[in-house]
Amino acid sequence: MDMEKNPDIRFMVDHMLIKLGKYLRIIGYDAAWDKNLRTHELIVRANQENRMFLTRNTKLSHQYPAVNRVMILTTTDPVEQLSEVVNQVGLDMRSGLFSKCIKCNVVLDVVADKKEIEGFVHPNVYSRHERFFKCPVCGTVFWHGSHVANTCSKLGITQADKTP
Repeated sequence: MDMEKNPDIRFMVDHMLIKLGKYLRIIGYDAAWDKNLRTHELIVRANQENRMFLTRNTKLSHQYPAVNRVMILTTTDPVEQLSEVVNQVGLDMRSGLFSKCIKCNVVLDVVADKKEIEGFVHPNVYSRHERFFKCPVCGTVFWHGSHVANTCSKLGITQADKTP
């Protein structure tokens, strides 16, 4: 299968790879899943939406409908899975870093005036940070605190490479 290098690539992850899906969202890629759908239905949706289907199921071709684009991962570790996808597909881990809502899979809005979110974050967070982001769907407020550095470290993204 031809693994094109495309910054607009979109993914569908099966039930075994939801943590990988969250990591893909963290680095700015469109990753979808639905815990309520069976694998068969996820494949159909992946094909309809032109998404690459990510799975660990090695018997996929014997049990399910044909998948237009699929990548079968071998490792059980989500960080190693991310590395495998990044390397195979040629993803950029930096340009979209922390730009999407991890819950809703949509691009975050920059909060123009931090007074808008004052009551939505802990007072210590509010006083220590100037830049905030908000999900236009669920309303979750994000900021680049120590969790960003920790996640970057876990995913192998150096601090110099992370988004300010």
